[in-house]
Amino acid sequence: MNYLAPYPKILNTLVFFVIFTAQAQTITNFRFTAAATGWNEDFVGIINNGNKTIRFTTQKWIENIEKLPATFELDGNYEVTIGGTVQVSGITANDFRKDVIYTINGNVHYTVTFISPQASGLPLLNINTENNAGITSKEDYVNMVFALTDPDNPVNAVSKTNMKDLIRGRGNDSWYNANAKKKSYRIKFDKKTSLFGLEAAKSWVLIAQYRDATLLYNTIAFELGDRFALPYNHSYNFVELYLNGDYKGNYLLTEQNQVNPGRVDIDENEGWFIEIDGYYDEEPKFKTSNYDLPVMIKSPEFEPVNISNPAFDFVRKEVNALTDSVASSYFPENGYRDLLNMNTFIDFLMITEICDNKEIRTPMSTYMYKDKGSLINMGPLWDFDCGYGYNYSYTHFLSPNARTPMNRFFEKLFEDPVFLVKYKERWNEKYEDIASLPDFIDETVSKLEKSARQNFQTWWYRTYAPWTDSHPYEQNDFLGSVSKLKNYYTTHVSYLHNELNKVKVFPANKDFGTEISTYAFTLVSYGTLDELTAKFGKGNLSGFEFVESIQMEATGNGGYLTSIYVKPKNALPVGSYNDALILSGKNQGNSFSLRLLVNFMENGEKPGEITGIDDIPQENPLKAWVRNNLLHISGLAVGKPLSIYTTTGVLVYKNIATSDEADIPLKIPGVYIVQSGNNTIKVTFN
Repeated sequence: MNYLAPYPKILNTLVFFVIFTAQAQTITNFRFTAAATGWNEDFVGIINNGNKTIRFTTQKWIENIEKLPATFELDGNYEVTIGGTVQVSGITANDFRKDVIYTINGNVHYTVTFISPQASGLPLLNINTENNAGITSKEDYVNMVFALTDPDNPVNAVSKTNMKDLIRGRGNDSWYNANAKKKSYRIKFDKKTSLFGLEAAKSWVLIAQYRDATLLYNTIAFELGDRFALPYNHSYNFVELYLNGDYKGNYLLTEQNQVNPGRVDIDENEGWFIEIDGYYDEEPKFKTSNYDLPVMIKSPEFEPVNISNPAFDFVRKEVNALTDSVASSYFPENGYRDLLNMNTFIDFLMITEICDNKEIRTPMSTYMYKDKGSLINMGPLWDFDCGYGYNYSYTHFLSPNARTPMNRFFEKLFEDPVFLVKYKERWNEKYEDIASLPDFIDETVSKLEKSARQNFQTWWYRTYAPWTDSHPYEQNDFLGSVSKLKNYYTTHVSYLHNELNKVKVFPANKDFGTEISTYAFTLVSYGTLDELTAKFGKGNLSGFEFVESIQMEATGNGGYLTSIYVKPKNALPVGSYNDALILSGKNQGNSFSLRLLVNFMENGEKPGEITGIDDIPQENPLKAWVRNNLLHISGLAVGKPLSIYTTTGVLVYKNIATSDEADIPLKIPGVYIVQSGNNTIKVTFN
């Protein structure tokens, strides 16, 4: 109540004006006591009575933040409620992992906000090691207690308090690099444990992603793996990690790469699981006889753990069989396709290209597996920090209009028309899933934004030494980095879509040497080739001619393989002949023109007949007939080449016979020549 000075006397009456001012109904103090938080001092909020907000900012661990009593004072004696429940200062506990609204007398509302990793909305993982021991090794575990809580899904809570569970460091660059202050970890539970509803297992990993300015590089790859239904694909769960009370940042919690139910689920003794990695630092290990791929055997696990142990021989034999077959001069018609599951190779390499993971060149962190009695598969996907236009100098999002360079072993697969046409088909089949991924990025970023602010405030490597010793201090702009990632991704996918829908021809050029033989050029396309023409640049003066008609074969899912047969002309004068084979037409409404070089040297010597079918006798051990739509051949010379030609001398199949019988799939009915060792027969396939 305020009293005003009296006005002058009016009509002999003294008048006083009394003005009653309503109190503001404000919170004057709001804090959490040291006893409530587990701290050494009270935690006092910053009150803004104008905006009716109370803010707490910290990265320190707060005990029981999900049931924390607040102590508060007001400028009067008012009723304070939350959602209709009366609040008693210092007594009533609430969950402050999300904003809490205090209401005074039913009409004044204060919003209490925590700016803290514990209030980012993500699951919280709190690990405390025995005696606060540091984690300083990739080899030596330390004991720990483990507590996982999830504000949105309480069912995900896991608590391990008996100090029997273990943690150690993990990774290569992320562990040893001086810039990587944020480390990755491996968890090993005493008993199999399910996390986030996943298959129970003992081993799990926490990926630091220290150089990922978006926290999304691995997650995008794993999401694509889900969209492609790639077997044994990794899950992705973001957590806020606290270690011995200190905030360690935003981590990706996922499965350990291992043979296990819910992981790579194959036979532990007669199947195998390998990592191909340039670090080449774990036994048992070997390098392939072709391509020198550095292979480390993850499973099976036998003693002694050394490649000299004959128990590992079958792994080395089967891996080398594949690499030798791909390196063979008879590739691709040498049976290599019978050794691998082409679908998983295509999906793995396609996702690698989409994410532009440069690690495939060495390669690094590249996995393959084979189950008992099965084919060789690629996967699971792993470690994509060096993707998205990375230049190995800490810069991403460069050169979106480029294909991903690969190790020669993988590049060779793209020289197989069958592999390439299936690759084109798969790209177009999954294109909508690929192109729509920026929507997934937006959804994920909305969940990560609060956490990202906390993470990069603490751990962005460009804000501390040794980075700043030779580079400028640079804070990370999370949303700006995400925008760059989306722009890169969209541009890169558009480029790949254009490239993978171009018509490709094999081989790009052909040198016949001195041999007069028929050779098939194969056009690989998605969609038919319309108005297709083939001609030689020198026309009738060319030293080459076409044999048979153009053959176009549909491969079943929108792809086409088109064969054009060419040979040097007979009875040419001695000399050197070269020309351009020009292939033109339309595909998917777009015109194309391809120009290939062909060369031949006529030296005047009459070559021996390659096929000579007129008088080939059948009285020899080699027999061939059609059985179950396959060309069945018996009497093969084991260890010798098995070759199948058309009647014009075009080689359609070649491999080393491993048995005296074989079943060979042929694409086109007709008469074929079969050669094995010193024996030759002709057979009609229909």
